[in-house]
Amino acid sequence: MLTNYINHLKRLKEASNTSHLMLEITLIIVLKVILLWLLWALCFSQPIAKDARQLAVTRMILNRSN
Repeated sequence: MLTNYINHLKRLKEASNTSHLMLEITLIIVLKVILLWLLWALCFSQPIAKDARQLAVTRMILNRSN
């Protein structure tokens, strides 16, 4: 699949159809930014509660000393 896409990009470049190539690259970049934002919003944007953070640190310290 990746080789097909690379060949497609080479054909676009050889045909000097740069506007279509720029549109595809722009679309890919915008899609990646949206997906990264979604990943950040779902996984990393909620702060962990202080009690849960303290409990996790305490558990790590106690497990390390054994």
